[in-house]
Amino acid sequence: MALVDIFLVILIISASALCIFVIIYLKKISENVEAARKDIHQLIENTVPVLENLEEVTRRANKIVTEAENYWDELDRSIKNLRAKFTNLTSVQRIRDAQNQATDIIRNIRAFVKGISAFVQEFKRR
Repeated sequence: MALVDIFLVILIISASALCIFVIIYLKKISENVEAARKDIHQLIENTVPVLENLEEVTRRANKIVTEAENYWDELDRSIKNLRAKFTNLTSVQRIRDAQNQATDIIRNIRAFVKGISAFVQEFKRR
């Protein structure tokens, strides 16, 4: 039994060493977990302002895009109005051309009437 007692003592000593090793190893794991928790907390604290800034940038970009769309719509409306006015101007110019022909005829008739009246007056003087 002496051999069994020796093995038993060795077994108890190795179990005690194993318990001490497990305690030390668990302490290191606990410290690493605590360090990881602190790093994650710090990362979250640093990420929140970045996300807030990103939200602000997104809001401003959305505002700029909306304003650009409004300016584009105004420009599009202005171009359409200009086209409509140009089309109306072209139509009015055709009407004026027709009116100018009538006006020319009226002027010619007036000039003819003035010429006849000048002839009649000159004829009466003689």
